[in-house]
This record gives sequence, structure tokens and C-alpha cells, in this order.
Amino acid sequence: MALSLRARLTLSHGIVVVAVAAALTLLALRAEWRWLAQWPDPAQPRPALAPYLLDSLVAALGVVVAGLLVVLSLSGRLARRVQALERVARGIGREGLSPRAVEAPADELGQLGRALNEMEREMSARLEALERERDGRERILAHMHDGVALIDGAGRVVHVNRRLALLLDASRPAEPGMLFQEFARVPDLDVFLEEARRDGQAVEREVRLWSPRARTLRVTATPLGGGPPVPVLLVLHDLTEAELLQRQRQDFVANVSHELRTPLTSLRGYAETLLEGGLEDAEHREGFVRVIRDQAARLQALVEDLLVLADLERPDATPRRERFDLRDAVERQVAVLQGAAKSSGLLLELAPGGSVWLDGDRMQLEQAVANLLDNAIKYTEKGSVSVRLGTNESKAWFEVKDSGPGIPAEDQPRVFERFYRVDKARSRSKGGTGLGLSIVKHAIQLHGGDLSLVSAPGAGSTFRFQIPLESPPAAR
Repeated sequence: MALSLRARLTLSHGIVVVAVAAALTLLALRAEWRWLAQWPDPAQPRPALAPYLLDSLVAALGVVVAGLLVVLSLSGRLARRVQALERVARGIGREGLSPRAVEAPADELGQLGRALNEMEREMSARLEALERERDGRERILAHMHDGVALIDGAGRVVHVNRRLALLLDASRPAEPGMLFQEFARVPDLDVFLEEARRDGQAVEREVRLWSPRARTLRVTATPLGGGPPVPVLLVLHDLTEAELLQRQRQDFVANVSHELRTPLTSLRGYAETLLEGGLEDAEHREGFVRVIRDQAARLQALVEDLLVLADLERPDATPRRERFDLRDAVERQVAVLQGAAKSSGLLLELAPGGSVWLDGDRMQLEQAVANLLDNAIKYTEKGSVSVRLGTNESKAWFEVKDSGPGIPAEDQPRVFERFYRVDKARSRSKGGTGLGLSIVKHAIQLHGGDLSLVSAPGAGSTFRFQIPLESPPAAR
């Protein structure tokens, strides 16, 4: 059975006290024995040794008891100081604890307490530095655009940032120790990790994920050395948006080329016809010239719309704001397009109402209104086109409703894209460039507004936009 510190101190010191008391008793007895042995007067009877022996034993016993009491008190005090130092030593480095040892008195235990306090301060400073470094690293990883994971040699997760979980459509990052294969469930990633471990060099590939939604990722698996088994750093870079932008640019170039090719082909064909004798054909030459004029006008309209759209899509594009009445601008555009509506047998009407004053770019908003009205008139065969506008709390709103054929639901999300046409053949026959609604969308977005469409086949279409009445403080 192990003895406590206090018991060990008491026992060791008690043994010393008893030994000292015994030694003193023996010395006293020896002195008394010598004194009796050298008794000076033989005529006098020699005193008995027993009383002296008893007195010595009593005195020794008293010394032992007193010594034990002193030893018990001192050992208890030393034991408490040592136990306090033990608690301080055990508490150093524990979270939420900041123990401090007693440094007085300045004996060996006091010096030990001072050394423990200095060690605690140094360890606390180092722990704080490590925590700051860890927190900084976590913030960097959490806000990286790339997904990052550290996989140990056994294929278990050491660390995964939130971006990687998002790219893999996981609800949250994997816990440390989880098998990466169970977390990612992408066999290609396991192949890349194994290849990087086997070859001892970085592996970079593109992988396409199809579930739950399509993504294109550039995967880099880098072995970190050590081992075996070798840990691997996995980095996922999302190429989906870049790929989409590249595809949009390619589509845009293809669409522009196609749109330019059609009028240019007509211009060249009719010009060659005139040069090859068409000028002498009095019956048809005027028609040839009219076609050339119409195709030139179409080409001019396309170029102008492209320039307007390029200006609206500039990263630094900002509206040239001024205070004006939107109703006045709408009335002017309705008046301009009344002739086109009447020639198509349509009723173009503007609902009465008060002024709608706002801060905005008059030219951009007038063009947006004109494009919506022109679009409604071109694609409505019979019936009417009604126009309304007004204010709603802090916003101005404008809507155009037609009685045209309507737009299928699957086409509605794309009608504001450049060059997208629901009925391509009919659109070209009406002279449209395919950029009108895209211009409207960008103009309204520059004003901090939103554009919506409500339509159904056979029920007509309603285009509506809302923009703030007041410009934001940064734009003033």
C-alpha cells in the first residue's frame, strides 16, 4: 500500500527524532553511570541508578513526543506546498486554467514555484501564438475559392475546408478520421490520390461531376512526402463558370457572325445582280435597291444594338442619372410607335395616370421602353398592346401587355439572352436583331431594378420592370 507524501515525510522525520532522542538518552545514562562509578565519598551510600534511568527515559519520551509534533507540523506544511505545486504543474497547458504557484518563502520549493510560473507564462505565449496561427490558417482555408483537403496515408481525412464540401455537394465538411472515399463518393478522385502516392509527384486532371448537378473540376493531388504511407494534399478548382463563359463567348461570336452574314450576303447578291445587268431591268431594279436598303438598315440596327449592349456590359458602366418624368418618356415612345401599331392593325394604348419622377439615365430607360413596345408590336398579330406605369412605395414600375401568341415556359428563362429567339424564322422576317430584350435587361440591372415576364401560349405576354425612384447614395 503506497503511503501519502505527508506520511512519508512524518515517518522519515519521526525516525530521525526517535534516533536523536535515543542518542541523547544513552548519552545521559552514560554520564550518570560515570558519575555514580566515581562516587567521591565511600562512607555515603551510592544512590540507586533506577530513578535516574526513569527520569532519563521520561525526558527522552518527552523529547520524542515534542519532536514528533514539530515534525508532524512541518511535514504537513511541506506536503501541502508540494501538493499545491503538483496541482499547478498538472494545470499548466489545460484549456481554461491559468494556475499560479506560490513563490514564498524563497526556499527550494519557492524557487520551484517561480520556475513553474515562468514555464506557464512561456507555454501560454506559445499556445496563443499557435492558436493565432491555426485560426489564421482556418480563415484562409475557409475563404479560399478552391476546395482543399489533406488526406493521410490511410485515406482518412485530416482536414477539409467548406469550399471542397460545397463543390462535392456535401452538407458539411468531413470530420477528421473519416474515410475520404466515403465522404466524396467520386471514384476518379480515389484514382488520382492513389496515382499521386504511387508516382510520388503531383497529378493534375479534369473531372466532370454529373450528380446532383453538373460541374467541371480541375483536380490537383500532391504527395507531401514522408511515410509510407504518403499523405496527399488535394485541391479542387471549379471550372464550371469559366467553361460557361467560354461557351457563351463562342456562342456570341457564332451568333454575331451568323447575323452579319445574312444581310451581307443579301447586299452582295443584289449588288452583283445589278452590276450584271439588273440596272437595265426597269421592272425589278427598284425592288433590288429596296432590298439593299432594307438589309443595310438591318445591318446598321444590328451594329448599333451591339454597340449599345457593349456599352451596357462594361464593368465600369454607370447610368448618367438625371431627374425626369418616366411618364413623359413613355408617352413620347408610344407616340413614335403608334404608326407601326396601326399599320399592323393593333390598338396601342397607354393607361392614364400621374407623373412618375425618378433619378435615372433617360436615354437608357427610353430605349428599354422602346424595345419592349417594339417587341410587343412585332410579335402581336391582332388585338392590342396596353401600357401601364406607376409607383409602388420607393419604386417606379412599367409594364407592357400584349395579346400575342405567348411564350412557352421552357423558353421564358432564355428570352433575355443575346440573340435568343423563340421563333427564329418569324423574328428575322420582322427585322429583329435578337438583342432588344438583352439591352432592356442590362439597362434595368444598371439602375438596380428587376425585370420579369408573365406569359403562356395563347394568352399573350406581360413584360414588367421596376427600378428605384431615388438613386443610391454612392451614385449621386
